[in-house]
Amino acid sequence: MSEEIIDIANRFLIGQTCKKQELINLKQWLSDPGAQTEVERWLLEHWSASAEIDSNAQIEIILKQIQEYTNVQTLKSKWSFKGILRVYQKVAAFLLIPIISLGLLYWFANYEPPVELFTESIIPKGQKSQIILSDSTRVWINSDSKIRYSTSFNSKQRDVYLDGEAYFEVSKDEHKPFIVHVSGLEVKVKGTKFNVKAYPDEDGVETTLFEGKVSVLIPSSNASQSIENEINPGQAFVYLKSEQKLVATSFKSEQLAGWRKNQLVFENDKFSNLVKKIERWYNVEVVYDESKLQDRRLTVELYQDERLDRLMEIIGLTLSVNYKYQDGKIILSPKKSNMIKK
Repeated sequence: MSEEIIDIANRFLIGQTCKKQELINLKQWLSDPGAQTEVERWLLEHWSASAEIDSNAQIEIILKQIQEYTNVQTLKSKWSFKGILRVYQKVAAFLLIPIISLGLLYWFANYEPPVELFTESIIPKGQKSQIILSDSTRVWINSDSKIRYSTSFNSKQRDVYLDGEAYFEVSKDEHKPFIVHVSGLEVKVKGTKFNVKAYPDEDGVETTLFEGKVSVLIPSSNASQSIENEINPGQAFVYLKSEQKLVATSFKSEQLAGWRKNQLVFENDKFSNLVKKIERWYNVEVVYDESKLQDRRLTVELYQDERLDRLMEIIGLTLSVNYKYQDGKIILSPKKSNMIKK
């Protein structure tokens, strides 16, 4: 008897949610003639400690209930397994084993696993949002991001699917890991504060940890070859999709989580990275000569309530460019003094 099937049986017995495939495996085990001795041993372990019957009258009542129960035509499909257990929990185990086995098989034949419902939040460019999940986890969602999550977290783990960027403050639950599925990776936590950035148009998937414990799992078709890396507070892991490589770096908290307070902090970073953030934050398109500006580096600090005009002034002074608004676009062009005369 495998430990796995016993674990499923024990969880099923106390009313915990089981996955569809687990229920199929349990049904096969219960109906396997070759496993009958093992099934009976398992049932005896759970019913042998039941309280004794108080009187013959009670025995007759319960036996009558058993008789009704064995008549399949009178059994209502809405009966729950926990309800069935309450009826028989005081009957001697050696009397109930065949009937319980029959009841389990019938229950499986009529049981439909509950459907887990998901909610999807889509945050357009120029906006940010904050949500609270059913387990009290708080999530801040950045512009141009999408997050999908269960409305109830009924399974053994709490699954969230993210495209874009979000900051999480996860409610602690030792028995239900919180897993963010993003760009083929899994960010697994039990209770912590961390940020994940994974926009589809960017090569890097960035996970930064502020408090607690987080591990980044790079799945493989062969489970034994999957790689799991643990992050320490103050550390960031960047997974480069093009190279399939994980790189560890340090970070400044105001640079990575400041977006929640509308703070834009760039320190010696590429202009092309800044442009992507501008386009998401302000819902505009930035047009510029990539051959001249893409790899230019700059340091920018923009704080809450400062307007886009202020940011463009900083960029204009730093990179010696002019800017203008035209049809929802910001067009950058070199200042005349920087143009090469022919």
